[in-house]
Amino acid sequence: MKKISTLLLTGATMVSTLFLFSSHVQADADPEIRATDYEMQLKLNTRKNQLTEKVTMHIVNNSEKSVNNLLVRNIAYGVLNYDHKHFKNTKNATTKVKNITANGEKLSYSTGKDRSNLFVNKKLDVGQSTNITVNVVTGIPKRKDRFGYQNINHGKVYNLSFCFPYLSDFRNGKWNYHPYYDSGENRNTAVSNFHVSFFAPKSYKVAASGQNKTKNGKTTITAKNMRDLAIVTSNKFKIDHIYTNGVKVNNYYFSGKNSKNYNKLALLTAKDSFNIFTKKIGLYPYKELDMTEGLLGKDTGGMEYPGLVMIDGSNFVKNSTKKHSKAKKAAKKKTTESISGTSKYSDLTEDVSHEIGHQWFYATVGNDEYMEPWLDEGLTSFLENNVYGLTYTKSKALAAKLEHSSKYYTRKNITKANKLVAELAKKFIHDPKQKAYFINRPVNNPPKGVDTDEMAYEGGSSFSVILMETMGKKKFFNALREYYETYRFKQATTQDFLNIIHKYDNSEKVNYVIKKFIDPNYLK
Repeated sequence: MKKISTLLLTGATMVSTLFLFSSHVQADADPEIRATDYEMQLKLNTRKNQLTEKVTMHIVNNSEKSVNNLLVRNIAYGVLNYDHKHFKNTKNATTKVKNITANGEKLSYSTGKDRSNLFVNKKLDVGQSTNITVNVVTGIPKRKDRFGYQNINHGKVYNLSFCFPYLSDFRNGKWNYHPYYDSGENRNTAVSNFHVSFFAPKSYKVAASGQNKTKNGKTTITAKNMRDLAIVTSNKFKIDHIYTNGVKVNNYYFSGKNSKNYNKLALLTAKDSFNIFTKKIGLYPYKELDMTEGLLGKDTGGMEYPGLVMIDGSNFVKNSTKKHSKAKKAAKKKTTESISGTSKYSDLTEDVSHEIGHQWFYATVGNDEYMEPWLDEGLTSFLENNVYGLTYTKSKALAAKLEHSSKYYTRKNITKANKLVAELAKKFIHDPKQKAYFINRPVNNPPKGVDTDEMAYEGGSSFSVILMETMGKKKFFNALREYYETYRFKQATTQDFLNIIHKYDNSEKVNYVIKKFIDPNYLK
């Protein structure tokens, strides 16, 4: 997810708040018990705003023990439970499990305190496999969010994610799950293959993870080697596309006064991001990426899924403007020499580059987003701010032109900003009194005085920048490429990341930086 941040690249400097910080465990390629395939039949009722779901999971037990139950997560319950407590107009949206079956036989299940968890009474011995089918009817809330619908341009847009049942991870002899976390993510799932039949009215265009084709209201989706699935559909979408680095990028957007500039800038930013991230880190593993414009709510710039990214278009949709908190407005007002400014065009380039960055860190290299959110958000914020953001690009130049600030966005100023980042990193390294700023903690336990977003986004990004400058860019990016290739389609940990960093640089300076950012009590 992209959070609206106060970190800005200025005309001659990088905002100094970026640096306001006065045992080996191998990642498992797969959980020990996993769903290798999902067969899904999904029907969208746009009159009732309701989703009927039939999800069949092929489950394999590769562990060393038999289990008496399988943990299925109906994550929609956690989402709607949160919505009911915070948004009055979501009260009518509920989710109900109709039944769970195996080979036509009805299975019993229990939920416990968290009704998102469905403990299905199905024994699975070592080496065995089974198919279970979950039938659920879920109401779609009217909410600006990654799961919800909105009225737009006299039509509707549906963001469908965090609403599909899935098998929880089984690692180290136990089922792993986390409570729903609305401000971030709680996903912790293995890579699987999704085969989906999605039914919607014929007037609706469909974007989805993987590759899809629509005929007479039926969309067939094939998403291979993906750890999550998302679908966005609207009867008001326009579509454009480009090809870059062998990848087809589809942009689903809405018509309006600013739609031409939105479409052009979004696609150009995608092209620049793919070029830079491919060169720096490695090849994108999928053939397509869908980008969808939508309304995601206050202080949210986008949301990531394998093969699909949602981009907030609040600044471009008629009669809708993105709102910032008073504190963030004040903070932005103080910075007057911004290359990129604070306008909707620069926001768009930042949002698109961030969510595309997640295709490398989260979609390809997975992590436990609840326990170690810095691994995806911190590394992706680093890609956004210090890789894409500190490289002169055509997309940033176009944003500057549209903002009438081209005189600030120059190659010379980009060079100055890079030099300043290096100077700030060196200052950090040579300060023996620098306080620790731990980033590798779970979302429910950030360091005292620091909120979760600061820890994961700003802290994780800053750690990456300082580590890069300490190691040198060549060694750092060689290490990052190896991390990417080693844990491709796997789930990595902070310890896995550090093991590869130490392979390239185990110097006293590097270990000093690690000591200031990594809490050893949370290494696993």
